[in-house]
Amino acid sequence: MFTGEPAFRALRPEDAAPLLAMWNESAPHDLLTPGLLDEKTGQDPGFEPELAPLCEANGSIVAFGMAVVRETGEGQRGVVKLLAVARGFRRRGIGGKLLERLERRLRERGADTVRLCESPPNYLCPGVDERYAMAAPFFERRGYRPVGTAFNMTADLAALALDTRQQERGLAGAGIDCRRMTVSDREAVDRLLQAHWPSWRDEVAAGLARSPTSVHAAIRAGEALGFAAWDTNNRGSGWFGPMGTAPDARGLGIGRVLLQRCLRDMRAAGHLHAEIPWVEPRGFYEKYAGAAVSRRFNRYEKVLAP
Repeated sequence: MFTGEPAFRALRPEDAAPLLAMWNESAPHDLLTPGLLDEKTGQDPGFEPELAPLCEANGSIVAFGMAVVRETGEGQRGVVKLLAVARGFRRRGIGGKLLERLERRLRERGADTVRLCESPPNYLCPGVDERYAMAAPFFERRGYRPVGTAFNMTADLAALALDTRQQERGLAGAGIDCRRMTVSDREAVDRLLQAHWPSWRDEVAAGLARSPTSVHAAIRAGEALGFAAWDTNNRGSGWFGPMGTAPDARGLGIGRVLLQRCLRDMRAAGHLHAEIPWVEPRGFYEKYAGAAVSRRFNRYEKVLAP
Protein backbone atom coordinates (compact mmCIF):
# COMPACT_ATOMS: atom_id res chain seq x y z
CA MET A 1 0.00 0.00 0.00
CA PHE A 2 1.28 3.47 -0.89
CA THR A 3 1.27 5.79 2.11
CA GLY A 4 4.30 8.08 1.70
CA GLU A 5 4.98 11.15 -0.38
CA PRO A 6 4.97 10.61 -4.14
CA ALA A 7 8.43 10.11 -5.57
CA PHE A 8 8.82 12.09 -8.77
CA ARG A 9 11.59 11.75 -11.33
CA ALA A 10 12.15 12.36 -15.03
CA LEU A 11 11.16 9.82 -17.67
CA ARG A 12 13.91 7.41 -18.75
CA PRO A 13 14.08 5.17 -21.85
CA GLU A 14 13.76 2.00 -19.77
CA ASP A 15 10.39 3.21 -18.45
CA ALA A 16 8.66 2.63 -21.78
CA ALA A 17 7.06 -0.77 -21.13
CA PRO A 18 5.70 -0.12 -17.59
CA LEU A 19 4.61 3.39 -18.58
CA LEU A 20 2.72 2.02 -21.57
CA ALA A 21 0.91 -0.51 -19.37
CA MET A 22 -0.06 2.16 -16.82
CA TRP A 23 -1.19 4.60 -19.50
CA ASN A 24 -3.39 2.12 -21.36
CA GLU A 25 -5.06 0.96 -18.14
CA SER A 26 -5.66 4.58 -17.07
CA ALA A 27 -6.64 6.17 -20.41
CA PRO A 28 -8.81 3.62 -22.27
CA HIS A 29 -10.02 6.17 -24.85
CA ASP A 30 -6.46 7.12 -25.83
CA LEU A 31 -4.65 3.80 -26.13
CA LEU A 32 -1.03 3.85 -27.19
CA THR A 33 1.27 1.38 -28.89
CA PRO A 34 5.02 1.36 -28.21
CA GLY A 35 5.55 3.31 -31.42
CA LEU A 36 2.93 5.91 -30.57
CA LEU A 37 4.31 6.36 -27.05
CA ASP A 38 7.73 7.09 -28.53
CA GLU A 39 6.20 9.43 -31.12
CA LYS A 40 4.31 11.39 -28.47
CA THR A 41 7.30 11.63 -26.10
CA GLY A 42 10.87 11.36 -27.33
CA GLN A 43 10.09 12.17 -30.97
CA ASP A 44 8.35 15.43 -30.08
CA PRO A 45 10.71 18.32 -30.94
CA GLY A 46 9.66 19.97 -27.67
CA PHE A 47 10.49 16.96 -25.48
CA GLU A 48 12.56 17.64 -22.39
CA PRO A 49 13.09 15.05 -19.63
CA GLU A 50 12.36 17.74 -17.02
CA LEU A 51 8.98 18.30 -18.66
CA ALA A 52 8.13 14.59 -18.58
CA PRO A 53 7.98 13.60 -14.89
CA LEU A 54 6.52 10.39 -13.56
CA CYS A 55 5.59 9.26 -10.07
CA GLU A 56 6.67 5.96 -8.57
CA ALA A 57 5.21 3.99 -5.68
CA ASN A 58 6.57 0.67 -4.45
CA GLY A 59 8.72 0.46 -7.55
CA SER A 60 5.80 0.94 -9.96
CA ILE A 61 4.87 3.89 -12.17
CA VAL A 62 1.57 5.26 -10.88
CA ALA A 63 1.37 8.61 -12.69
CA PHE A 64 2.90 10.37 -15.65
CA GLY A 65 2.68 13.78 -17.22
CA MET A 66 4.32 15.53 -20.14
CA ALA A 67 4.32 19.17 -21.17
CA VAL A 68 5.78 21.09 -24.09
CA VAL A 69 6.21 24.71 -25.04
CA ARG A 70 4.87 25.74 -28.44
CA GLU A 71 5.40 28.98 -30.32
CA THR A 72 2.18 30.73 -31.33
CA GLY A 73 1.45 34.01 -33.02
CA GLU A 74 0.96 35.44 -29.53
CA GLY A 75 4.16 34.10 -27.98
CA GLN A 76 5.02 31.04 -25.92
CA ARG A 77 2.20 28.70 -24.93
CA GLY A 78 2.53 25.77 -22.59
CA VAL A 79 0.65 22.56 -23.24
CA VAL A 80 0.07 19.73 -20.81
CA LYS A 81 0.14 17.13 -23.52
CA LEU A 82 -0.22 13.91 -21.50
CA LEU A 83 -1.44 13.28 -17.96
CA ALA A 84 -2.60 10.05 -16.32
CA VAL A 85 -2.83 8.60 -12.81
CA ALA A 86 -3.30 4.88 -12.21
CA ARG A 87 -6.81 4.01 -11.05
CA GLY A 88 -5.75 2.76 -7.61
CA PHE A 89 -3.82 5.96 -6.85
CA ARG A 90 -6.38 8.63 -7.66
CA ARG A 91 -7.77 11.09 -5.09
CA ARG A 92 -4.45 11.09 -3.20
CA GLY A 93 -3.16 14.40 -4.51
CA ILE A 94 -0.70 12.84 -6.95
CA GLY A 95 -2.32 14.24 -10.07
CA GLY A 96 -2.50 17.73 -8.58
CA LYS A 97 1.17 17.69 -7.58
CA LEU A 98 2.15 16.41 -11.01
CA LEU A 99 0.16 19.17 -12.70
CA GLU A 100 1.65 21.85 -10.43
CA ARG A 101 5.12 20.57 -11.27
CA LEU A 102 4.44 20.84 -15.00
CA GLU A 103 2.89 24.31 -14.72
CA ARG A 104 5.84 25.62 -12.71
CA ARG A 105 8.33 24.39 -15.27
CA LEU A 106 6.30 25.79 -18.16
CA ARG A 107 6.28 29.18 -16.45
CA GLU A 108 10.06 28.99 -16.00
CA ARG A 109 10.34 28.49 -19.77
CA GLY A 110 8.38 31.62 -20.57
CA ALA A 111 4.84 30.33 -21.02
CA ASP A 112 2.11 32.51 -19.51
CA THR A 113 -0.81 30.32 -20.56
CA VAL A 114 -1.26 26.57 -20.68
CA ARG A 115 -3.68 24.41 -22.61
CA LEU A 116 -4.51 20.74 -22.36
CA CYS A 117 -3.58 18.18 -25.04
CA GLU A 118 -3.71 20.44 -28.11
CA SER A 119 -0.04 20.48 -29.10
CA PRO A 120 0.20 20.36 -32.91
CA PRO A 121 2.12 19.25 -34.89
CA ASN A 122 2.56 16.30 -32.51
CA TYR A 123 -0.57 15.64 -30.45
CA LEU A 124 -2.60 12.67 -29.31
CA CYS A 125 -5.98 14.41 -29.19
CA PRO A 126 -7.28 18.00 -29.42
CA GLY A 127 -8.62 18.21 -25.87
CA VAL A 128 -9.93 16.17 -22.95
CA ASP A 129 -12.33 13.43 -23.99
CA GLU A 130 -15.62 14.15 -22.22
CA ARG A 131 -15.94 10.46 -21.28
CA TYR A 132 -13.25 10.95 -18.63
CA ALA A 133 -15.80 12.01 -16.04
CA MET A 134 -13.27 13.00 -13.37
CA ALA A 135 -11.24 15.22 -15.69
CA ALA A 136 -13.47 18.31 -15.94
CA PRO A 137 -13.81 18.89 -12.18
CA PHE A 138 -10.12 18.07 -11.64
CA PHE A 139 -8.91 20.74 -14.06
CA GLU A 140 -11.60 23.32 -13.29
CA ARG A 141 -10.75 23.21 -9.56
CA ARG A 142 -7.20 24.11 -10.57
CA GLY A 143 -8.07 27.19 -12.57
CA TYR A 144 -8.64 25.83 -16.04
CA ARG A 145 -11.46 27.44 -17.98
CA PRO A 146 -13.32 26.06 -21.01
CA VAL A 147 -12.33 27.62 -24.34
CA GLY A 148 -14.44 25.47 -26.65
CA THR A 149 -15.03 21.98 -27.88
CA ALA A 150 -13.46 19.85 -30.59
CA PHE A 151 -14.71 16.83 -32.48
CA ASN A 152 -13.18 13.80 -34.15
CA MET A 153 -15.05 11.97 -36.87
CA THR A 154 -14.64 8.40 -38.11
CA ALA A 155 -15.16 7.13 -41.66
CA ASP A 156 -15.83 3.47 -42.54
CA LEU A 157 -13.44 2.95 -45.43
CA ALA A 158 -14.89 -0.38 -46.51
CA ALA A 159 -18.24 1.23 -47.27
CA LEU A 160 -16.94 4.03 -49.50
CA ALA A 161 -16.77 4.39 -53.25
CA LEU A 162 -13.58 6.36 -53.80
CA ASP A 163 -13.32 6.61 -57.58
CA THR A 164 -12.27 10.19 -58.38
CA ARG A 165 -11.42 9.76 -62.07
CA GLN A 166 -14.38 11.71 -63.39
CA GLN A 167 -13.82 14.62 -61.01
CA GLU A 168 -10.11 14.65 -61.82
CA ARG A 169 -10.81 14.80 -65.55
CA GLY A 170 -13.00 17.83 -64.95
CA LEU A 171 -10.30 19.56 -62.94
CA ALA A 172 -7.67 18.68 -65.53
CA GLY A 173 -9.81 20.47 -68.12
CA ALA A 174 -9.36 23.60 -66.01
CA GLY A 175 -5.60 23.06 -65.86
CA ILE A 176 -5.59 21.58 -62.34
CA ASP A 177 -3.55 18.42 -61.78
CA CYS A 178 -4.39 16.37 -58.67
CA ARG A 179 -1.48 14.10 -57.88
CA ARG A 180 0.58 12.49 -55.19
CA MET A 181 2.93 15.16 -53.92
CA THR A 182 6.61 14.83 -54.80
CA VAL A 183 9.70 16.73 -53.70
CA SER A 184 9.33 18.93 -56.77
CA ASP A 185 5.99 20.16 -55.39
CA ARG A 186 7.45 21.10 -52.00
CA GLU A 187 8.00 24.79 -52.69
CA ALA A 188 4.54 25.34 -54.15
CA VAL A 189 2.77 23.55 -51.29
CA ASP A 190 4.96 25.28 -48.72
CA ARG A 191 3.94 28.68 -50.13
CA LEU A 192 0.30 27.66 -49.73
CA LEU A 193 0.89 26.52 -46.16
CA GLN A 194 2.86 29.61 -45.25
CA ALA A 195 0.07 31.81 -46.55
CA HIS A 196 -2.82 30.07 -44.80
CA TRP A 197 -1.79 27.28 -42.39
CA PRO A 198 1.83 27.71 -41.26
CA SER A 199 1.29 25.49 -38.21
CA TRP A 200 0.71 22.51 -40.54
CA ARG A 201 4.09 22.68 -42.26
CA ASP A 202 5.73 20.10 -40.01
CA GLU A 203 2.91 17.59 -40.47
CA VAL A 204 3.04 17.94 -44.24
CA ALA A 205 6.82 17.54 -44.14
CA ALA A 206 6.32 14.27 -42.22
CA GLY A 207 3.98 13.02 -44.94
CA LEU A 208 6.41 14.03 -47.66
CA ALA A 209 9.17 12.06 -45.90
CA ARG A 210 7.21 8.81 -46.31
CA SER A 211 7.77 6.50 -49.26
CA PRO A 212 5.48 6.78 -51.09
CA THR A 213 4.49 10.19 -49.79
CA SER A 214 1.19 10.40 -47.94
CA VAL A 215 0.32 13.86 -49.26
CA HIS A 216 -1.74 14.67 -52.35
CA ALA A 217 -1.84 18.12 -53.92
CA ALA A 218 -3.73 20.09 -56.55
CA ILE A 219 -1.33 22.06 -58.76
CA ARG A 220 -2.10 24.59 -61.50
CA ALA A 221 0.68 26.30 -63.44
CA GLY A 222 3.15 25.73 -60.60
CA GLU A 223 0.78 27.03 -57.93
CA ALA A 224 -0.60 24.76 -55.21
CA LEU A 225 -4.33 25.20 -54.79
CA GLY A 226 -4.88 22.53 -52.16
CA PHE A 227 -3.42 19.57 -50.31
CA ALA A 228 -4.49 16.63 -48.17
CA ALA A 229 -2.37 14.31 -46.05
CA TRP A 230 -2.63 11.23 -43.89
CA ASP A 231 -0.41 9.36 -41.40
CA THR A 232 1.48 12.54 -40.53
CA ASN A 233 0.56 12.39 -36.84
CA ASN A 234 -0.33 9.39 -34.66
CA ARG A 235 1.33 7.34 -37.35
CA GLY A 236 0.01 3.88 -38.11
CA SER A 237 -3.35 4.54 -36.44
CA GLY A 238 -5.43 5.53 -39.49
CA TRP A 239 -5.16 9.29 -38.89
CA PHE A 240 -6.28 11.60 -41.69
CA GLY A 241 -5.21 15.19 -42.12
CA PRO A 242 -4.42 17.95 -42.26
CA MET A 243 -5.97 19.22 -45.48
CA GLY A 244 -6.85 22.58 -46.96
CA THR A 245 -7.87 24.36 -50.15
CA ALA A 246 -6.85 27.92 -50.96
CA PRO A 247 -9.80 30.26 -50.31
CA ASP A 248 -10.02 31.45 -53.91
CA ALA A 249 -10.03 27.85 -55.21
CA ARG A 250 -12.88 26.55 -53.08
CA GLY A 251 -16.02 25.28 -54.72
CA LEU A 252 -14.17 23.58 -57.59
CA GLY A 253 -14.24 20.09 -56.05
CA ILE A 254 -10.54 20.02 -55.16
CA GLY A 255 -11.12 19.14 -51.53
CA ARG A 256 -13.31 16.17 -52.35
CA VAL A 257 -10.75 14.72 -54.76
CA LEU A 258 -7.78 15.15 -52.43
CA LEU A 259 -9.69 13.74 -49.47
CA GLN A 260 -10.81 10.67 -51.38
CA ARG A 261 -7.37 10.06 -52.86
CA CYS A 262 -6.00 9.91 -49.30
CA LEU A 263 -8.81 7.66 -48.09
CA ARG A 264 -8.11 5.34 -51.02
CA ASP A 265 -4.46 5.16 -49.93
CA MET A 266 -5.49 4.41 -46.38
CA ARG A 267 -7.76 1.58 -47.42
CA ALA A 268 -5.02 0.11 -49.60
CA ALA A 269 -2.69 0.24 -46.59
CA GLY A 270 -5.10 -1.97 -44.67
CA HIS A 271 -6.96 0.58 -42.56
CA LEU A 272 -10.63 -0.22 -41.98
CA HIS A 273 -11.46 3.22 -40.63
CA ALA A 274 -10.13 6.75 -40.95
CA GLU A 275 -9.95 8.99 -37.90
CA ILE A 276 -10.51 12.62 -38.88
CA PRO A 277 -9.40 14.81 -35.96
CA TRP A 278 -10.25 18.30 -34.79
CA VAL A 279 -12.98 18.69 -37.41
CA GLU A 280 -14.58 22.00 -38.27
CA PRO A 281 -16.48 21.44 -41.58
CA ARG A 282 -18.38 18.37 -40.40
CA GLY A 283 -20.83 18.53 -43.31
CA PHE A 284 -17.99 18.16 -45.82
CA TYR A 285 -16.76 14.92 -44.23
CA GLU A 286 -20.28 13.58 -43.82
CA LYS A 287 -20.93 14.10 -47.51
CA TYR A 288 -17.68 12.94 -49.07
CA ALA A 289 -16.38 10.42 -46.50
CA GLY A 290 -19.59 9.17 -44.91
CA ALA A 291 -18.02 10.21 -41.60
CA ALA A 292 -19.81 10.59 -38.29
CA VAL A 293 -18.77 12.29 -35.05
CA SER A 294 -17.11 9.67 -32.87
CA ARG A 295 -15.42 11.72 -30.13
CA ARG A 296 -16.07 15.02 -28.38
CA PHE A 297 -13.39 16.90 -26.46
CA ASN A 298 -13.46 19.74 -23.97
CA ARG A 299 -10.74 22.33 -24.52
CA TYR A 300 -9.26 24.19 -21.55
CA GLU A 301 -6.84 27.03 -20.88
CA LYS A 302 -5.27 28.45 -17.74
CA VAL A 303 -3.40 31.71 -17.21
CA LEU A 304 -0.25 30.96 -15.26
CA ALA A 305 0.59 33.22 -12.32
CA PRO A 306 3.83 35.21 -12.76
